[in-house]
Amino acid sequence: MLYIQEMLGTAVFAITGVLAIQKVGVDLFGAIVLGIITAIGGGTIRDLLLDLPIFWIADFNYIWVALFAALLAFFLTQKLQQRYRLLLYLDGFAAALFGLVATEKVVGLELAAPLAVMMGLLTSIGGGIARDVLAGRASLLMSREIYATPILLGCTLYVVLRDTFPSIRIAGWIALIFTSGLRFLAIYKDLQMPVIFTTRRD
Repeated sequence: MLYIQEMLGTAVFAITGVLAIQKVGVDLFGAIVLGIITAIGGGTIRDLLLDLPIFWIADFNYIWVALFAALLAFFLTQKLQQRYRLLLYLDGFAAALFGLVATEKVVGLELAAPLAVMMGLLTSIGGGIARDVLAGRASLLMSREIYATPILLGCTLYVVLRDTFPSIRIAGWIALIFTSGLRFLAIYKDLQMPVIFTTRRD
C-alpha cells in the first residue's frame, strides 16, 4: 500500500512541478525534465549525501510514473489548473508522506535523529528547489508560504513519537495526520508565515 502511495505522490509532484513553471515558457522537453526533477530530486540528493543506492535506479518505475505525469500535465495544463487547489492538497499529503518515509529510512540506518529530520525535509522540498533554480524562478524558500515548516515539525514529531509507541506505524500515522493536516490548514486558510518570522519587517 505504501508503494502505491509513493507512486501517487511521485505523479503529483511531477504534475505540480510542471504547472508551477508554466509561466516560464519552457518547451515539452524542458517541462518533462523539470517535472521529473521535482518528483525525484529530493530523494536523489538524499541518497547521494548518504551514499545509498539511488532509489529510482533500483526501481525505474519512479521515472516512468514521473514522466507520464509530466506529459499529462504539459498537455492538460488548462484543465489541471482548474483543479490546482485539489492538487495542492495532494501535493501537501505527498510531501508529508515522502518526508516521513525518508525520516524512517535514515533512522533505520541508525543515524542521528536530527540528520533523519533534515533528510526527511530535504526529500520533500529538494526537488522543488532544484526545479525553481533551473527554471530561474523564486524558490519556495524565498517566500512566506507555509510549506516546509509542517514537514519539519512533522518529521521531528515522528522521531519523538517513534520510541514512545509499541508500533512505529502508530507514530507514523500520527505524524502523517499532523503534517498533512497543518499543510491543509495553510492551504484552506491561505495562511502565510507571520512577518515576525521573516526577514521582512515592513
